[in-house]
Amino acid sequence: MSSQYKENNFSTESFSASHITTQNNINKTLKPNIGQLIKKIVVERKREKKIFITLCVIFFSIILMLNFF
Repeated sequence: MSSQYKENNFSTESFSASHITTQNNINKTLKPNIGQLIKKIVVERKREKKIFITLCVIFFSIILMLNFF
């Protein structure tokens, strides 16, 4: 009987380099970009301030309209 060598499909040598690098990128945790987070906070505060000012103007205009009529 002659036995033939079977290739080991599960060895790390059979993986391509791109597959190994993508697998390593999945395992890394992404660090948050501090500048981007601060920018999001500033934009959110501007949005809240704009909404607050709009509501105050509407409220005072309603009060002034009721006083005149």
